[in-house]
Amino acid sequence: MNADKIVACNVIRYDAGKNIFVADKKLTAVEKSFELHLNGEPFREILCSPEDLEDLAIGLLAQADKISSAKDISRLEIKSSVIEVEINPAVQPAPKTFSKVAFVAKDILACADKLLGELSTTHNKTNGVHSGVLFDGQNVLLFREDIGRHNVFDKIYGAALRQNIFLGDKMIIFSGRCSSEMIRKVARMKVPVVVAKSVPTSYSINLAKKFGITLAGRLTADFFVFTATLSVLC
Repeated sequence: MNADKIVACNVIRYDAGKNIFVADKKLTAVEKSFELHLNGEPFREILCSPEDLEDLAIGLLAQADKISSAKDISRLEIKSSVIEVEINPAVQPAPKTFSKVAFVAKDILACADKLLGELSTTHNKTNGVHSGVLFDGQNVLLFREDIGRHNVFDKIYGAALRQNIFLGDKMIIFSGRCSSEMIRKVARMKVPVVVAKSVPTSYSINLAKKFGITLAGRLTADFFVFTATLSVLC
């Protein structure tokens, strides 16, 4: 067990069979607050799981169009509850484009099974975090998890920028629900395909169609359902 991600809490558990309350301990996911400072000024408070913080900071700044690559950062330092980032002046976001891609449906299910099974160890112990992977059709390139679903996407984005991974022909498979905010994040990342476990909202479906993103939801061990642009083969 990673003590930084999971803690044991004292709880009172109700036992319906015996109709009594019992003192118990349960595992829960750790949530911490960090202040992200940009060029010496407060930029944003981040509530998150306390891991992969460099990825999270870089992803957040890229989403905000403050940087276009990890090379735009001249310093990134974590001091206690503060993440200090300095960026080069006059950063101009680089143009990004989608690529035409096709993924095999059975490969997606196999990757999703890996994500929701063996990779999501914190969720399996606490049922309290979201997780996601960056998938190239054959291999899991990145895995990230967090108490915040938005943070999962930002961590994947930041890690991809740090590792110089091209996102225009990749897929994100996600343990939660893709709301409209999530689709906007995916569009800014220029990831062409996203598959989620839960049901997307009506607005997220409309946005996916607008942006040309393949969106699938209702992911189970046996199937998933397309709601927008099709880029998957049988």
